[in-house]
Amino acid sequence: MRNSGHRLGASGTKLENTIQGLRESIENLDRKKFKYWEFDIRESIDGVVFVFHDDIIDVNGELRELSKMSFLEIKDAGKELDILIPTFEEVVIELEERKEKVFVEIKEIFSDQARNEIINRISGLEGWKIMATPKRFEKSFPEDSREFWRKEIQKAKIELVRVGRHRVELFRASKSPLKWIMAKPKWLFGL
Repeated sequence: MRNSGHRLGASGTKLENTIQGLRESIENLDRKKFKYWEFDIRESIDGVVFVFHDDIIDVNGELRELSKMSFLEIKDAGKELDILIPTFEEVVIELEERKEKVFVEIKEIFSDQARNEIINRISGLEGWKIMATPKRFEKSFPEDSREFWRKEIQKAKIELVRVGRHRVELFRASKSPLKWIMAKPKWLFGL
């Protein structure tokens, strides 16, 4: 792993993207491999912003889409897998006093309430950025409301950058057909 802070420092384990994994990572932080804390957020069908990487979860042997489940159902499914799935707010509380950089990766957000929660909560937190892949950016910030959200994020002094290419600001890139084409390949460093 090139960044020991990936998925709250517990990437590839049952504790990834959990408070427990974060706390253990803080205690055993490998400073040589650490770049920033990173975690993934999504929204449940009942509007709760929570932290989890995958699009699906195993519920009694059946794979279910997280975006179609309530947060209580998601938490219960996590408990069955011995995973304590935290809310976005719980993770922010754990990290907001720390001095390291933090990248919040949007996996799936679909309501204005969730967008506002994310923007309002990290506004003013030094060293925090939001990131997404172009595909997830387009889903989370639909074209018909994108300019509104660009202004809201700009007012909050937050950057929304490309996963893997943190110099690419997605709102700016999405306004230019050429820049948007250039933003889509996964690893075009320096562009």
